[in-house]
Amino acid sequence: MSAANDIGRSRWSGPSENPSRLKVIGNVPADLANSIDDNGSLVTVDPADWIVCFVPGLRRQWWHRFVHHRHKHVFAMRPTSTGSWLLVEPWWTRMMVTILPPADAVRFLRWGATGDILRVREAVPGKASQLRGWSNCAVLSAFLLGRPSWTWTPHGLYRQLLRERSTRRENVQQLLVDQFTNVVSHYSSNALSVSADQLSLPLRELLIIIGRNLLETMMTPSLLEVCYTAILEADRYPNATRAYAQHGPTPVIAVLTRILAKAKQAGEIDLAHCEAGARRFLAMLHGNVHLEAVLQLGDIPTLSEIDLRARTAVKVFLDGAEPDERTGIVARAALTA
Repeated sequence: MSAANDIGRSRWSGPSENPSRLKVIGNVPADLANSIDDNGSLVTVDPADWIVCFVPGLRRQWWHRFVHHRHKHVFAMRPTSTGSWLLVEPWWTRMMVTILPPADAVRFLRWGATGDILRVREAVPGKASQLRGWSNCAVLSAFLLGRPSWTWTPHGLYRQLLRERSTRRENVQQLLVDQFTNVVSHYSSNALSVSADQLSLPLRELLIIIGRNLLETMMTPSLLEVCYTAILEADRYPNATRAYAQHGPTPVIAVLTRILAKAKQAGEIDLAHCEAGARRFLAMLHGNVHLEAVLQLGDIPTLSEIDLRARTAVKVFLDGAEPDERTGIVARAALTA
C-alpha cells in the first residue's frame, strides 16, 4: 500500500457560493454547513485499501461450532507511511480503533495468517446501511468497507469479498516487505537529499551535513520501531528484513561511496577502497547510539548531541584519510584496509 492511503489524508475546499446565499442548518456554523462535498462529508478522502483478516478465535466460544472453522472473526488493518498500522477490530463490547507500532501489528498479521488475508478497496461514499440489526464483527466490517452485505458471518463476508474482481489475497511477509520498502526508502531519500550548492562544499562540510541528516533520520521514533521489527522478525520474515537493509543502509553506502570516490579523484583523500571507507564512516556514525535507541536503553540524542557526534565522526574519519604524513601511517592504514 502506498503512502497515498495514509491516515488523515483528505482534501478540503471552502464554500463556493455567494455568502448571502449560504444556508444554515440549526446551530451549525455557515462555513461548515456549506462546505460539505458531494458525499455529505466535511472532508474529501480518497478510497483506501484495507487488509481484512478472517481468523479463527483466540479463545473458545460456545458459538464457534456454528461458524466456519477458520473464519470465526474478522478485523481490518491499514498501514501508514510511518510504519504504524491502523487497526479496526469489532469486539463484543466495543469497536477498538487504535494505532499499532509495527511490532504489535505483526502479531495481528500473524493471527491473520492463520486464516485468510484479503486486500479490499473501501467504497466511498459507500453502499452500506445502518439498518442492519445485530452488529457483529462481520456486519461492522462490511459497514467499514461500505459494502451492502446482509451476511452475519465472517465466512459469508469472505466469500462475498472474494467474488469482487479487485480483491486480492495477501501474505504477511509481502505486506511487511512492501511497507518496509516504502517507509525506509522515504526516510533514506530525505536523509540523503542535498542541494547542488551543498555538493560543491568541501568534503569535510559535506560529510558533516550528510552525517547529521543521517543521524537525525536514524533517531526518528517511527524508523526505530521499523528497525526493531526488522530485527525481531528476521527469522520469521527474512525477506522483510532484507528489504529494510536494501532500502536503508545499502543506498546510504552507495551515496557515500560516490562522494568519497569524487574526493579521491580530486586528491582530497587517499583511500584504497571508497566503499570500505563509506562503510566505516557509517559505522562511526552509528556506534552504539543507534542500537541503544532501537532497544530503548537510553534517551534519544538531542540535536546538539547529534551535531557533535557527526562533527566528531567526520574529524576522526578524515584525519585518518587525509594524504598528509602528519596524520599518521597507522590511522591511514586502519581506514584503507
